[in-house]
Amino acid sequence: MSRRINFDSLTLASTVDSLQVLLNGSIQRISQPSEYDLVLTVYAARYGEARWLINCSTQWARTHLVTQRLPNPPQPPAFCMTLRKYIEGGTILSIAQRRFDRILDVTIRGHEGQVYLLTAELMGRHSNIILVSPDGFILQAAKLISSKVNRVREVLPGRDYLPPPDQGQPDPRGITADHFQTWLASAAPDDFPGWLRDSFEGISGILAGEIDSRSTQAQHSNIIAARWAAFESVFRAGREHTWRPVQVRDTAGTIIGAYPLPLQGVPATQQTLAPDIHTALEHYYSVAVPQAIFEQQQRSLLGALQKALSTQRHALRQVQQGVQERGRADQYRRWGELILTNLHQIQKGQDKAELLDYYADPPATITVALEPTQTPQQNAERLYQRARHVENNANRLKALQQQLGEQAEAITTLIAQVEQSADTAQLESLRTQATRQGWLHGTGATAEAGKSTAKSQAQQKPAFEGKRIRALTSPEGWQVLLGENAEANDYLVQRVSRPNDWWLHVRAGTGSHVVIPTQNNPQRVPTTTLMFAAQLAAANSRARHSSLVAVDYTLRKYVRRPRGGAPGFVTYTHEKTLDVIPLE
Repeated sequence: MSRRINFDSLTLASTVDSLQVLLNGSIQRISQPSEYDLVLTVYAARYGEARWLINCSTQWARTHLVTQRLPNPPQPPAFCMTLRKYIEGGTILSIAQRRFDRILDVTIRGHEGQVYLLTAELMGRHSNIILVSPDGFILQAAKLISSKVNRVREVLPGRDYLPPPDQGQPDPRGITADHFQTWLASAAPDDFPGWLRDSFEGISGILAGEIDSRSTQAQHSNIIAARWAAFESVFRAGREHTWRPVQVRDTAGTIIGAYPLPLQGVPATQQTLAPDIHTALEHYYSVAVPQAIFEQQQRSLLGALQKALSTQRHALRQVQQGVQERGRADQYRRWGELILTNLHQIQKGQDKAELLDYYADPPATITVALEPTQTPQQNAERLYQRARHVENNANRLKALQQQLGEQAEAITTLIAQVEQSADTAQLESLRTQATRQGWLHGTGATAEAGKSTAKSQAQQKPAFEGKRIRALTSPEGWQVLLGENAEANDYLVQRVSRPNDWWLHVRAGTGSHVVIPTQNNPQRVPTTTLMFAAQLAAANSRARHSSLVAVDYTLRKYVRRPRGGAPGFVTYTHEKTLDVIPLE
C-alpha cells in the first residue's frame, strides 16, 4: 500500500469510544490556532487535563487528543470568540458519532445551564465545525456558507441547523447476519468492495478493501459466509472495545496513516501497534501535514521557476536572432557604396535602382530599394546609418545575450537546489533568493492584485475612468499598461504612472505609450519584462511590420508634455534603447 489512509468513519468510531473518558469534564480553555484547527482544553476526573483537537480542513479533517501545544494567533477569530462566550467553562455531557457517518456530536452544558451542540462534520471539502444553540439555530461556524455557495444548506449565524443530507444507507453496525447474507446473495456483486461502499453508510475505500482482504483469507468454503465473517469481525472491535490501533507505512518506510485495527491487506512488517488511537493519529499527522505543505510549496516554487526559465530562454532566442542580424550591416553598407558608385544612374524620385553588384563573384545585377523623397546621396547615408544602427544594436544585444544566458544558468541551478531541498526553511531561503532576482511570478506590481471582493469591485469606478488603457501581465508577473489612443496615452502618462515607473515608446515614430508600474522599485523590474514591454510598444506602432524596431525607455519622471502640446505628445531624456522584434 502506498496511498494515504484518510480519517474515516471507523477511525472516528474508535476515537469517540476512547473520548468517553472526557465525559463530565470541564472545558477550561478554547483556542483556534489556525482557520481550521480548534483545540478544547478539557479537565476530566477520569483523565486529567486533555488537549482535544478538531480539524475541519478539506484534506486533513479529523479529531483526536494531542500532546503538542499549537501556537495561537494574537487575535482570536470570531468563531473562537463565540465558542468562548457560550461553552468555555461548560461541562461535556455526551460525545457521540452520528450513526456511522463522519460527524461528531458533542453536547455541552454552558455555565448558565443551557445545553449546546458542537458538531464537527469531517467530510472532505464539506468539513465544518458548527455551534448550535439550544433552540436549534446556528450560533457560529468555522466555515460560513451562504446560499450562493450551497442553495440547499446555508451555514450562517441565525439560520436553523440542518444536518447534511441523509444518503439513506443503513448503519453497518446494525446489520444482522441473515440480512447481510440475503442482501449479498441477491446482489451477487462482481465488485465486492464497491458493493460495500454503495450499500452501507460510512464504508470508506480502505475499510471496504480490508473487509475484502479478510474474506479472502477466511477459512470458509462458502464465499457469502466468509464475507459476513470478515464484515462482522471489523465491527466487533467497536462493540467489545477491543481496538488495536496501528501506524501504517509504505514499502519505503514512510508513514502513510493510522488505523484503529491492524490491516490484513497490508504486510505486518509495515504496521506498528500504537498505545492508543490518539497517539497513532497525532504521530501520523505531525509528519504528514508538514510534509504535504512542504511538497505543495516545492511544487509551486518549481513551477514558478520553470516558467521563469522558459521566459529567459524565449528572450534569449529573440536576442540571438537580433545578434544574427549583424550580418545585414555589411549588406546595407555595400548597398550604400553601390549607390554612391552609380550616382549618375539614379535620380531623386526613384523607388528602386537596378545596380551592378561588383562585390559578387561573378558580378550580378541587384535591385536596391530607395526612398523616393531623398536624393541618391541621402539614400546612401540612410543605408550607412542603418548599418551602424544594426552593428550597435548587435553589440548591445550580445551583452544582453550573455546576461540572459547567465540568468538561465542561474535559474537552472536554483531549480536543482529546490528539487534537492529537504525542508520548508531551505525552500523559503531559495524563494527569497528567486524573488530578489525578480524570477517569480507575482513579484511585481500585480502581486497584491485580485484581493478585492466581487462586491467592492462592483462599487469601484470604471478602470482608468473609461480610458482605453489595456492592462497586461508580463511572463514574470509584472503589470504592463498600454494606451490605445492619444487620449489614453495622455491619461496614462499624466494621471496613472508614477515618477519611478518605466515608460516606453517606439523611437522617432507614432505608437502607444507603455508603462510598467514599479512600486517605486524600478531596479527590480527584470530585463525580460522590459523586453516584453518594448515588444508591445513595437507591436502597437506604425513600425509593427518591421523585422527590428528601436524602442526607447526611461523613467516616467524624465517624460514631460510640452506646454500646449497635443494629447499624447511628449519629450523625454535619459533614455536607453532596446531593439526588439514586435510581439505577435
